[in-house]
Amino acid sequence: MTGWAGTNWQFFDDEDTQTRIGVTFGFGLLDEEVAATGSLAMALSALRTELARPVELGAGRTGFPEVIAEAGTDTSTLLIRGATDTVAAAWRRLPGLFDGWIVTDQTSAMRPEHPVWPADLVRRTGRNAAALAGIQVSASDARERARVLLPRLDPKSGRIRAVFFTTAQSLVGLGFPVRETDSGAEPSRIWADGTAKHVGGSDAGPLPEGPGALVRRATGNATGSMPVSEDPVLLSTLVPRSAAGLAAAELLRAQLAATAANAGQDPAAIGIDMLGIGAEFCVFLVAGNPLGEAARQRVLMDFSRTMALVPDPWVEDAVRETHHGLSPRLARERRALGLDDDPGTDTAGVRQVLTQATQCLHLALDPGSPGPLDAGKQGRDGKSGRERIFRSLPGGDVTTDGSATLAIGQDTIALGTRSAGHGGGPRHETRLATKEVLAVLEDPAGTLAVIDEDQRVLTFHPQLFKRHKALQRHLEPVLAGLPRLLINNGADPAAMRQRRGRAKRWPAWLLAGSAALVACLAVMIAVSTIDDPQVTGRITIGETAQLGNGTTITATGFERRPTAADDVESQVAVQVRFCAGSDTKVTEFPPETQRSVAPADFAMLNQEYAYARLVDSDSQLRRDTLAQGQCAVGDLVFKGVDLSVPRLAYKNAFGDDVVWYSPGQVPPEQ
Repeated sequence: MTGWAGTNWQFFDDEDTQTRIGVTFGFGLLDEEVAATGSLAMALSALRTELARPVELGAGRTGFPEVIAEAGTDTSTLLIRGATDTVAAAWRRLPGLFDGWIVTDQTSAMRPEHPVWPADLVRRTGRNAAALAGIQVSASDARERARVLLPRLDPKSGRIRAVFFTTAQSLVGLGFPVRETDSGAEPSRIWADGTAKHVGGSDAGPLPEGPGALVRRATGNATGSMPVSEDPVLLSTLVPRSAAGLAAAELLRAQLAATAANAGQDPAAIGIDMLGIGAEFCVFLVAGNPLGEAARQRVLMDFSRTMALVPDPWVEDAVRETHHGLSPRLARERRALGLDDDPGTDTAGVRQVLTQATQCLHLALDPGSPGPLDAGKQGRDGKSGRERIFRSLPGGDVTTDGSATLAIGQDTIALGTRSAGHGGGPRHETRLATKEVLAVLEDPAGTLAVIDEDQRVLTFHPQLFKRHKALQRHLEPVLAGLPRLLINNGADPAAMRQRRGRAKRWPAWLLAGSAALVACLAVMIAVSTIDDPQVTGRITIGETAQLGNGTTITATGFERRPTAADDVESQVAVQVRFCAGSDTKVTEFPPETQRSVAPADFAMLNQEYAYARLVDSDSQLRRDTLAQGQCAVGDLVFKGVDLSVPRLAYKNAFGDDVVWYSPGQVPPEQ
């Protein structure tokens, strides 16, 4: 049973025996400026900490509430779970917590929802904190900004929409009165940087004819393609945040799976992920098994021509599924975002959504040569005006032979490296246009990581270059005005762009059955102490890393495999032995977090910290969750440029971070 009290309190029943009460705010990472990154996560973390404190229940009884927090793309949620009296006592604290005093110097930002394809999100919603959610960074003044944000989040202020929910009808109205009329704040029509919110239709009109229209560079929500660094991502599109949208999203997944099967690919490996972007969901379809370039092009081009040609029985089945009822969360989020209640759907409504989805399609295909929009930006050599060239010091971490160069132009910055070895190998250059840079990230050691809208990262330490004082003078005006963010928790720039392949099946929380409400939240935090510290290691290939729970990981080999004579890329194989320790004893993480292993947990980095790509191999390490003492052994084969001195990076959801270097290349401070 699901019902409403007034316009701002939702109550519902499900199979969970614990009482729950919470609030959803109509404010998320898309509403936070890049320069304010981390402030929302900091504010929610402080609220979670205060709500999770033990409560006195009288007669010598003490309650320990479980508190769950989620920093999503366009909504944020706080939830308290436990016995009814414990939940109620903790909830009574909330009205008095929307004040800056709860953010202390010890408050750290929680982990926000991680977008599947950040570069695509930038195209659709502009520059905002969501674009950097997959990297542990925050503004230097994030705590001060969080103190300012908290009064805005206060439901009593009416500045940001808030909708409350509970599984105990007796708790309706507790702490916050039932509102009989909709007097919530008017939803914003723009995202953080002023980009207008997209609602239905398309920026480009009907889908253009011919494949050429689909391989042009995507801008806004118009049809087109984008380069992709996350191998599993195949495409994205938009559907309404409604029953019709959910049905259409699943039909698009099924249609892509059928297209993949026709091309000889595994249809079961096609997964789906979704993010809220206001009145719509951004739907991402991903491949659990990497596709070769030829297979990717064939599957995506075939799908683009047939995506709306879904068989009638499929549509009818999808409509019947939505009639079973949608989750309370979807209904609640619509109200928090100022949307009318969803009236449901029929086959005509789903067909209309499928057609609209073709008009917002972004394919993960190389756009090819620069188009008319790119003309005139740069000279024929890709440079822009006069550049100052700075060479690296011999033996620096950027390169082993002093061959790295940093070129600073009026509106570009480029890092070039050459493979080590006699005579040097092919030269590789990463060039970023400063007007496309999202932010400049900095770690405590002074390493800079410049990240652009396409999630390309250019990493260097100014003092590892000759004439570094002159370099700083020329660099400052180029980077002036760009957001400067701090890399948190000792995150290594070498590993921060680790790919995490995901091929999730249909997200259950969007469908009927609100029992998945708790499980679907991205971050679950309860009263706890960290028993297993995060491990950060920089070791030599062949050595063993031990995590806080006792898990051991050994990487051996670094065997270079031959490629074609004209192939500028090389292959490197590494053998990994992963032996599971005990459970992860931190309540915000599942116990199997540090006992699980997957190829996507590892990344191969070249001298410039650019990623090589994982390729299939006969004895590839398999994805598995192991029992304590059980081991998994397998190979990881990577292909990329400048792999003469490779390094292997490992990172898990808990935050353990290990990098294996070639002998003699481990940073001296380690």
